[in-house]
Amino acid sequence: MEEKASLQRAINKEEKNSFKSILNKFFTRFMVLSLSMMVILVFINAIMRYIFKTSLPVSEEYSRFFFMWTTFLGVIAAFKDKQHVAVTIVIDQLKGKTKRIFYVIAQIISLIAMIIVLIGGIKYTISASTYKTVATGINFGIIASGIVVMVAGSIGIIIYDTYNTLKEETKGE
Repeated sequence: MEEKASLQRAINKEEKNSFKSILNKFFTRFMVLSLSMMVILVFINAIMRYIFKTSLPVSEEYSRFFFMWTTFLGVIAAFKDKQHVAVTIVIDQLKGKTKRIFYVIAQIISLIAMIIVLIGGIKYTISASTYKTVATGINFGIIASGIVVMVAGSIGIIIYDTYNTLKEETKGE
């Protein structure tokens, strides 16, 4: 019995140190930090407006950037946890090989759509990198690159999930 518990602890320790686990912790912490910073900056700006009748343009700009990156990383988190919007009416009614074929077709369509968004995101990031933000002077390409990060992460998750789902279904047969 003790041997089984020790094996379970070893598996849990390995899972905690896996790349996926480390990446998950990074995304979670970055999103919490980003959201916290956004709330703090907006709160400070509201106090400044109410008490001192002035605002901090830098605060507004940074809070907007934090909001954008929180959204971009939130999309990746939604894909990872399968919490994104998905229409599965047809696939849920199918079984066996037919279900697998339709699942793969749906995933390929998703990948094509993501690749189109990735290409557009890269073009937009390149064009945005010629501008600096007004209040902070940050290259806007850095902020816009969140689109590329979001789509690249989503593509990786789609491929990973498709591979694992097909592998598990093949084992079940």
